[in-house]
Amino acid sequence: MRWIAALVLLSVAGRICAADPIDPTDGVPPPPDGKTVPKMTLDDCVALAMGAHPRLSEAYARISEAQGNIVQAGLYPNPRVDSGNPQTIGANRTGIYTIGLTQEVVRGGKLKLDRAAATEAARQAEWDSVAKRFEIMTNVRQEFFSTLAAQRRRNLLEKLLDVAKQSEMTTFNLYKAEQASKTELLLLRVERAKAANALQGAELALLGQRRQLAASIGVPVEVVGEVVGNLTAKVPDFEDEDVLARVLTASPLIQTANIDVNRCVILLRRAEAEPIQNLSVQGGTQYSESTANYQALVGLYINVPLWNKNQGNILAAHATVRKSMANRQAVEQELTKQLAEAITRFHVAEQTVRNYEEGILPDAMEALDLVKEAHKQGQFEFSRLLQTQRTVFEANVDFISALENRLNSAADIAGLLQMEQFP
Repeated sequence: MRWIAALVLLSVAGRICAADPIDPTDGVPPPPDGKTVPKMTLDDCVALAMGAHPRLSEAYARISEAQGNIVQAGLYPNPRVDSGNPQTIGANRTGIYTIGLTQEVVRGGKLKLDRAAATEAARQAEWDSVAKRFEIMTNVRQEFFSTLAAQRRRNLLEKLLDVAKQSEMTTFNLYKAEQASKTELLLLRVERAKAANALQGAELALLGQRRQLAASIGVPVEVVGEVVGNLTAKVPDFEDEDVLARVLTASPLIQTANIDVNRCVILLRRAEAEPIQNLSVQGGTQYSESTANYQALVGLYINVPLWNKNQGNILAAHATVRKSMANRQAVEQELTKQLAEAITRFHVAEQTVRNYEEGILPDAMEALDLVKEAHKQGQFEFSRLLQTQRTVFEANVDFISALENRLNSAADIAGLLQMEQFP
């Protein structure tokens, strides 16, 4: 009669292997005690992050700040009103009263260059916000897939624990009827305890993953409930050369680096225009009490650039241009490296998933069938049962990890390509 426990274990283990990884809604347990458990899709999480993440609010505020700087950079200097105190002269203390208006005249196209530099800074802020948006989107996607995988592992361990409990109970009844050995009972008890311990760890890991998902969205963890998705979702076919060309052309980081070069060139021209001195034009009137006469005052003032010709700032601006151009090359190299790593991880994970789908998982199922057939022929061994169970479980856990790695690496590439819809 000991074969009854074996059949219980094998039948449920077979269902674990066949159903868990490919069911798109698996991972969402029934609501406890009739309570409604919030369920969130990937689109829900991304939409929530786009509206709630503080880093995006900061990025948008930087754009408004930069636009304000454009307005300020284009404003002409205010005129200055000079009102002299009465100047007393003579014994009768008669006075001379003066009032004048001074206006600085900006020369050398300085205001135009200031506006141009501020405009480039605003464009940088806009591209920075795009980069931040896709950075957050990629992080949310990856945390979502990791949370989904953690749910799958948790549910897989729940099923495994149910199997272990059923097998232990069946074997215990057989043991009392003296139809199973104590060794078999103890081995199944150990398997049940190990499954319970693994499930506890999976529950804690899932809670931690949900907290990471909530943090990536920018909301309290209470807002994030169970996630609903499909770990086997189809991802785009990424061609290495095409992806690299698109990233180096359209990446927000590249755009920001290009704009920074333009801005530094403008600032260099602004530094070169600084020695062109501005004029101060003054006009006014003066009244003398002694003669009861008014007289007009006209003045023209300009600094003479004898020693300070802004030569130090010009040298620094040249160096800034070179630094910005070098930074652009460094950004291209870093993006190329980052993309190469993501593509490599994607191809490795894709191949691993294919190996499990086409070889490892079918072999695990065939092993179950062979164990059943051996039982029918009277060749069943209890140790083989436990080993088959471990093999099936480990294959499913590894398959879930491979699916997680595949989606996370693909999410990296999608973020670099600025893909709004993924997968």
